[in-house]
Amino acid sequence: MEKTREEFIELCQTAIHDRHSGSYCELYQFLVHCYVRADTDMVGKVRLNQVDKLIEEAAALPRKYGFAPKSEDMFPDDETRIASREKMFKEMDVEKEGYVTLDNWINFAVEHITGKVASNLPKDYLGGTTEDVSKEEFVEFIKKAVDRSTSEYRQLYCFLLKTFMKADSNRDGEIDSVEFDRMIEDAAEAPRRFGLAPSTDEMFRSNKERYHIRNGYFKTMDVNKNDGISFDEWLSFAYEHIVLKVATLS
Repeated sequence: MEKTREEFIELCQTAIHDRHSGSYCELYQFLVHCYVRADTDMVGKVRLNQVDKLIEEAAALPRKYGFAPKSEDMFPDDETRIASREKMFKEMDVEKEGYVTLDNWINFAVEHITGKVASNLPKDYLGGTTEDVSKEEFVEFIKKAVDRSTSEYRQLYCFLLKTFMKADSNRDGEIDSVEFDRMIEDAAEAPRRFGLAPSTDEMFRSNKERYHIRNGYFKTMDVNKNDGISFDEWLSFAYEHIVLKVATLS
């Protein structure tokens, strides 16, 4: 499936931070397909003479979005490139069996991508950790994100879409009142991480009170009264809420 540059960044960031996510599943499938195409003998093993094809297959995607250089830009000649691939092969072949298994490849590739996410890709202001992003950086980001013409807004949009898709458990494109409660909790993790939003226990005296109040939000958002919230309704609700919150930040 074709992706925009922003969607590719979101995929990598989410996949690395959450191995239970759909993004990690998509990354896993991509890496498996790269492995299968390199395993030309169809024996479930990638040998030294096949590892160059494996690396080239995997590098095609980040190169498409400008996050990895071409081989001809990295190496002055074929001999240098092959020497580099041999070094990678030895790193992957942890049991020193003379071949790379699928799990060897997945572990190597995910570790490599994790390093790239940390060093090359834009910071994940909404889905990262306090080790990745400071409170000051988050505040600066969210102030810019309320301007719909900015790249920060595009990242906010992708984040809200991700929370919607995660909550949509039956994959019908709508959220019911129970899924809405989970979606609110997921979306609130980012500001709560920096002490910019109260915890659920601080806001509500009981689960009953929480469901009652959030059901009121749900009914307000459900403008066509079909007992379901579409993504555009969620986006409008969340965006208006964030705009109000940003106005209170110094």
